[in-house]
Parts: sequence; structure tokens; C-alpha cells
Amino acid sequence: MFIGVCGYGATGSSAIVALLKEYEELNVCDKAEIQEAFRVDGLQDLEYHLVKQYSRHISGDAAIKRFKESIKYYKTPIVKKTIPPKEYMRIANAYIDSLIQGSWYGIDNIDYTTGHPLYNFIVLLYKKIVFPKFESITGHSFDHWPARKMYLSIQPEDFYEKTKLYTDALINAVSEQNDKPVVFDQVFDGNAPENCFPFFRNPKAIVVDRDPRDLWLVAKYADRASGEARFMPRQDVKIYVEYYRRLRMKQKKEDTKDVLFVQFEDAIYNYDITVERIEKFLGCHKHNKIKEYFKPDVSINNTQLFNNPKYSNCIEEIRYIEKMLPEYLFEFEKYPKLTKFERTF
Repeated sequence: MFIGVCGYGATGSSAIVALLKEYEELNVCDKAEIQEAFRVDGLQDLEYHLVKQYSRHISGDAAIKRFKESIKYYKTPIVKKTIPPKEYMRIANAYIDSLIQGSWYGIDNIDYTTGHPLYNFIVLLYKKIVFPKFESITGHSFDHWPARKMYLSIQPEDFYEKTKLYTDALINAVSEQNDKPVVFDQVFDGNAPENCFPFFRNPKAIVVDRDPRDLWLVAKYADRASGEARFMPRQDVKIYVEYYRRLRMKQKKEDTKDVLFVQFEDAIYNYDITVERIEKFLGCHKHNKIKEYFKPDVSINNTQLFNNPKYSNCIEEIRYIEKMLPEYLFEFEKYPKLTKFERTF
């Protein structure tokens, strides 16, 4: 079994990962994130352009080219790397090469429809003038820049099995080799985890969400959270509300045998019930390190932030969120109001 704990960004998935570390039956990789499935130019894009809706050979060529470019991010300095870059590049290139049915040197419109007009102009000059002149004089194909290696990949055989072998290799590169179910953080997209399931063996997802009022404060004061949460709207609460709603609007939060929805606040205020739900979902019961990693009495300081006098200047913003997103509010009214606030972020 492969278990992906995911959310919508800063919604508390790491808390559930910490909880799962307390179970003897699970192999939790809490230091690694594999976002290959849902990132732009990742596995979902390959699936769409190579398998589901290819456009002549053009979409497959572009998708493979962009995948090959995108994996180079792993060479970026400072970026957290849980797999040695050379090993990651070897695994990723072996995978994408296994999907290629043929290659040749050529040029297509994506090579001169970039966001750089001068570059486009130069490439077009080569295509219209240099290429024909060279080939008429030499009788040979011009296989030099700006010509590039192009790729054929239409309905590649065993696409899903090859993709599972790829994710197997990534998982094995950062996890212990044993027969325990493996747990990763942020391996699926929280708003549609099922879209990533075809790329993994025996997948299950735990989707974690959080009260929009507290999340707004986490975003707005991201400077207190080591620079995190800057991916959300932070300057205008109206845009934030639109962002929060649209990210979730098409998702039915109904548990299935493969997807479990957990509210971050429930893991704290309804700890025993939440633990029971997770155990039933995963079929694990050897909770031998209870509250060693996930400590509700500490994590509670990450809730009811909107009641903290420190953020009294945000009262109108909070009221607006309450008015516009009532269906997403956690019912804090059922629990004691926090009056003492420890440092949270």
C-alpha cells in the first residue's frame, strides 16, 4: 500500500504525517516529498498529451521536451533533495526515454512561439533562409541548432506500468526496503487525489483541510513562518476567499475506500475519533508511540488564530471570510475558546 497525505497548501498534512510516524506498521518518509504526479509538466500532463488527447505527434513531442527540461530543477542549489541529483536524473531520464517510440532532428512551431520575440525571429530566419540554403548546397539535412531532437510518443505501450515502475524507483530511492505500507507527504494534489492514483501501486490518500480564517492569517503573516505560505493570496481577502473556494468547489468531501478526508482541527479537538477513523481507513492498530510526534496540546496553538488579540487588526477580514465561506468553518463554538496563545509560527 502507498499512502499519500495531502492538502491544499499549509492546511496541516504534516500533522497527520507526524501522527502516522507513531505506528509500527508504517514506513513514514517524512523528510521527502514527491510531486511528480501533479506538478506542471509532470505525470498528469504526460498522460494527457501522450495517452488521453494527443494532437498529431506535436503534443507528445512537446510534453516529453518539457518533462526533460522540468526535471533539471533537481540540480538547483538550495532546493531540498531527498534523492542524490545524479540518481534522480538517471531514474527520470530512463523513465521518459522508455516512452519514446522514435526520435529525429527537426523543428516545430513550439520552437519559435516562445515568449522571446528576438529569439523567435532568429529561429524563423534559420528555418526560412539558413536551413533551405544549407540543404540545397550540401544535399544534407541541417541537423544543428536551432534544429533539435524531436520525439514520437503516441499511446506508448504499457504507459501506466512504466509510470508505476518510475514512481516505485523514486519511492525506493528514499524509503527503507521493507514490506510495510509507505507514507509520503504531498504526493497527490489535495483537490483531486484520484487523478494521481493510476501512477502508483495500491494508492490511498488522506486529504487534510483547515479553517479558512486561520489559513488566511498564516498566509498574511507568512514572514513569521520562515517564508512559507507565500503561494496564497495575502494582500486582498476577497481574492483569498475566491482562491479558497475555487480550489475546493468541485470536490465532494465524501470518504471512500481509497480517500479519507480529515479536518486539521479534528485531529486536535477530536483526537480519539480522528485516530480511530485513520486506523480503520488504513487497517493499522499498532499505535506504539502515542503522541510522541503529533502532540495535540502543542498543535492546538495553530488553531483559533483569529481569536488572538495579536491579529485584532484583521477582524473585518475574518468577518468577511465567515460571511463568504460558512460551509468551510470549523465549529470552534463547541470547544473552549483559547485565551492563552503560545508562539505558533
